[in-house]
This record gives sequence, structure tokens and C-alpha cells, in this order.
Amino acid sequence: MIKLITFLFISCFLVDAQAINLQKFHFSNSPTYATVEDGLLSEGFVTTDYKYIFVGSYNYVRAPFIVLDGDDREEEIIEWMHTLNLGGAYRFNDVFQIGLSTFATYEKAILDGEDDDENLFVLGDSVIDFKYKFFEEKKLAISFTPRLLLPTGDEDAYTSNGEVGYYLGFAVDKAFSKFQLTLNLGHKENKGADYEDVDYRRQFHFSIGVLAPLFGDLDLTAEFYRDTPYDTDSEQIPSEGNVGLRYNYSKDIALFGGIGVGSIDESNSNDVRSYIGLKFFPSAKEKSTKILKEEEKFGRLKLGESIYFATGSSIIRDTERIRLDVLINEIKNDHYISKLVIEGYASTIGNEARNLRLSEQRSKAVKEYFISAGIEVKDIELVKYGSEKADKININQEVDRKVRVRVYRRR
Repeated sequence: MIKLITFLFISCFLVDAQAINLQKFHFSNSPTYATVEDGLLSEGFVTTDYKYIFVGSYNYVRAPFIVLDGDDREEEIIEWMHTLNLGGAYRFNDVFQIGLSTFATYEKAILDGEDDDENLFVLGDSVIDFKYKFFEEKKLAISFTPRLLLPTGDEDAYTSNGEVGYYLGFAVDKAFSKFQLTLNLGHKENKGADYEDVDYRRQFHFSIGVLAPLFGDLDLTAEFYRDTPYDTDSEQIPSEGNVGLRYNYSKDIALFGGIGVGSIDESNSNDVRSYIGLKFFPSAKEKSTKILKEEEKFGRLKLGESIYFATGSSIIRDTERIRLDVLINEIKNDHYISKLVIEGYASTIGNEARNLRLSEQRSKAVKEYFISAGIEVKDIELVKYGSEKADKININQEVDRKVRVRVYRRR
């Protein structure tokens, strides 16, 4: 599998073109947000069960900045460029996270006022990202996504020109049955930015990304972005499209990469680039050894829903049936559910043998309810605990008279 992915990132060839500005080509795999990869959508194909995320990636672009006279190459400002992107994000809760990303390049370029090219190591600008999810329903999430653009790089090399800029935008994440889509819209502004070749002072940003599971742990990704200057006289509109793969190496690690094309002109202005990277996102939740073993076998734990019972009863109450119906509907609409584990519990009232039978009866009642609703029997496992885990001091607590349903998902 890794050989297959590596094959996609072989060095690219040169196309006669005017190409993207130095700061622009690394957008597609921004260390903090690679479009679809790190949304806050709870019911998507990419996990949000992390406290923090670290991302590193490498890009190669051949001739990312040249000068054309019509269709003829006039001057090659940069012959080649290698870039290392680094960054990460901290997730405070289910609705808010903050990230920081930066990059550095090693390139062969001609400096301003020089006649000969040189091999240069240059630090790039940085971005502080915020993401606040204010709406989520039916696998649809909408987030506010402001960014602070920091001029940490060489002001002679990057579009910030030593000035601080900002971005105000929104992200819409939507999961369908077989793919996930992210749409980003927003306004970018930096009044002090360079605009001799491209007007970077005020732009409208548009990007769209798609992630579609292929087979096993392999996903297909596709991304496109376009930054349109508000100046209607500008004919140069930075844009980029990429297609790649995402390989879920483990629960906490994903490898990603691909190839793409970028331009700053509407016609005859394409260059080719490649990228490869790694994401590390350890789970934020403390899990028992039992759950960790089940995750290795069935996939990541999606949720644990508890259904409560009256004292000494295994009859599902109407209020709990309503909650079960919601859960059943979610399971039916998710094609990647791999396992249901139904655990029965009881309080300490009565003897242990009776409580063990009662916990079993409760778990069977929930299982039968699932079966009657069309959930397949092979996907369900029963566990009975009796009063083993009940509170021995505060007896007959509702939290002890329950069935807990754990739902596992292959993705």
C-alpha cells in the first residue's frame, strides 16, 4: 500500500507556464486544515476524537514562479522549490479548536536586482487558524473560520510584504452516504501585501474538498481552491486543484498525498506539483482495555448510549423507546457501522443471581427492539454485568439500572 502511495509522488515535469506565487501552492495540504481532513463534523468519515493534531508534509514544485511574454518564457524566477510544512491544532471541545501552521522552503531562485540564480533556504509566513462550529444537524455542520496571517517569512519573498493580514470565512461540512464534502467561503485582506503581479490585498476565497472511502483504509481526496481579487481589472486569479489518497495507517495516524496543478492566469498558466504528509491525532478520551481491544477488532467507538429502566423491570419505557428510535435511525443511515455491543446492568437491590438475570433480560429487551426495527442480529453482541459495577453505597441509582449500547464504526 505504501509503495502505491509513494509512486504518486514521483518528481513532476515542467509545463511552459506562468505559475503560482510562492505563498500559494502549499494551501492544498495546509498543516492545520487540509480542507476535508480536520473538520468538526461529528458524523463524518474522518474522526474528530482527538485532543490535538500534529501535521507534517513535504511539497515539490518545478518552476513555481516564472515570467512570460505572451506564451513565451521570458525569465525563470524560481527553477525549483522544496517545502516543508509543519503545524498543529488543539481541540478545546466539540465545537472549537485553534491551530498554528508555518513552512520553510529550499529553492533555486533569482533574487531582486541579481542576474544569477542561487540556492536559498527561506522561512515562510505563518497562519493562526480558529474554527468554531455553531450549527450541526443531520451530518451537516457549519463553522466560523477566522484566520490571522502573520508575516514571519522574508518580506521580499512572500506576499504579506511584512504586514499582518486576516481572513474571515465559513466552512460547511456535509457527510453523505458514500462521501464527505467541505465548502469554504471567505474574505482575505492585507492592505500592505504585494500586488505587482497579483493583487493579494483583498481577495474572495473559495475552496471545495471531497473525501470518498475507496476500500479498506484507503480514501480518495480531491480539492480545489480559487482566490479572486476584488479588483475587476485583475486577470490573474490564483487557483489550484489536487487529487490524492489518504491512508489510515492506524487509529491515530493517517498518511496523505497527491499531485496537482496550479495557476495565477486564466489561460496557459499551469504548473505541476506533488505532496506527501503525515497526520498524528491521538484520541482525547480515556478508554478501558476492553474498549481498546474492541476498537482494534471492530473499528473506532462511535458512541455509547444508555437506556434506563424502572426498579426490578426489563420493560423499555416509552421515553427510552423514543431515544432508541433516534439511535436506530442513525445506525440504519450509516453504512460503516461494524458492531453493536449491548451491556446490561442492575442495581444492588436483590441477590446477585437475580440481578445477573435482570441485567441479561434488559440487554435482550434492547436487542429484540433493534431486531424488530430491522437491525441485523449478526451485528449485535450481548454482555451482562448484573450488579457487579453498581454503586454499593448509594443503592438503587438510575445510572445502575440501565443498558449501555456501544456502537463501533469502521471509519
